[in-house]
Amino acid sequence: MSETIDFEKDLEKLLDQDPFVPFDMILSSGDRYEVSNPRWVAMGGNVVVVLQPGGSAFFRKGQIIAVNVREPAK
Repeated sequence: MSETIDFEKDLEKLLDQDPFVPFDMILSSGDRYEVSNPRWVAMGGNVVVVLQPGGSAFFRKGQIIAVNVREPAK
């Protein structure tokens, strides 16, 4: 039996957590984007936009190979 992974739904769950827990998106290129505020991420079609200090990063959803969820603040 195979498990279907709905990446977009899982990412939306991370963005909607209350309280929000920061995470990093790691791309196939090795680039890593810190998500410390859920309002700094937008998804549409096949594209993800992450606001970063000094600009924005645009990449395809298929480029994300891992998500590293940080430990919640105590």
